[in-house]
Amino acid sequence: MRASEVAPRLFVGSKPLPGRHDDVDVIVLAAMEYQPPAKLFPGVEVLHAPLDDAPGRSMRQDEIAEATKTAGRVARRLRGGPRVLVTCAMGLNRSALVAALAMHEVYGMSADEIILRLRRARGAWALSNPNFEKLLRVVIEVRTN
Repeated sequence: MRASEVAPRLFVGSKPLPGRHDDVDVIVLAAMEYQPPAKLFPGVEVLHAPLDDAPGRSMRQDEIAEATKTAGRVARRLRGGPRVLVTCAMGLNRSALVAALAMHEVYGMSADEIILRLRRARGAWALSNPNFEKLLRVVIEVRTN
């Protein structure tokens, strides 16, 4: 697992191997195809948020709801002080979307600032799914107007 801190106490990374992860308090599993049971990650809270990463199709309403609900749960944890690791297969799109939505909610960052931070930390392909970037921008626009 390779993870990067994208905001205070918020990390984005690839799928974590089962076992102890003493450097974080919460792990979010955002890869639809990787949803091991929480008991395989002793000592941390595990949030399951199975998302699909299909850039060629629009997100379904239930997927949008899952991403925004999970981001809200991440935001609540961050406000309370825990260190949160949001993961997916490669730590680029699904995890970046959930983290991005939480970053706006907690830190009030703009979409451009969030995308810049994610790409600096995770590489140019972070949040490269155009549907995910569009969702981030729409959510921020709705929240700020």
